Amino acid sequence: MGWARYAHTMRIWVYNSGFFFIRPTIPSIELLDRVADRLARQPNSWDQAVFNKELFFPSHPGYDGLHAAKRTMDFYMFMNSKVLFKTVRKDANLKKLKPVIVHVNYHPDKLQRMKAVVEFYVNGKQDALDPYPDGSE
Repeated sequence: MGWARYAHTMRIWVYNSGFFFIRPTIPSIELLDRVADRLARQPNSWDQAVFNKELFFPSHPGYDGLHAAKRTMDFYMFMNSKVLFKTVRKDANLKKLKPVIVHVNYHPDKLQRMKAVVEFYVNGKQDALDPYPDGSE
């Protein structure tokens, strides 16, 4: 294996805290209490980073991690603007889907893109998303 025998890794995906659904369970209440407490003690912290650290940080001696179950919603029904502008608008079958929500969080020109999303999904203007680049070019 060469040098790779020393390279151990673990990948943890993070959640965007701009849109989520939380069931009223004891672990989820504990999660929100921990997030609120940490943000109160560290007011300059990024709420999304704190949310993910509290959600995913594992138990170890001296620390009891959360026991909250995590699930991911269908990202075509609860999509963000990256999925919409990089994937969905370019696929004829995906363009037919009607998402529950589009969270415009990936691009700097949010207001213009939000208006285009409304034109596309609410008013049916099929070319409303076309003028925008995939990313933030």
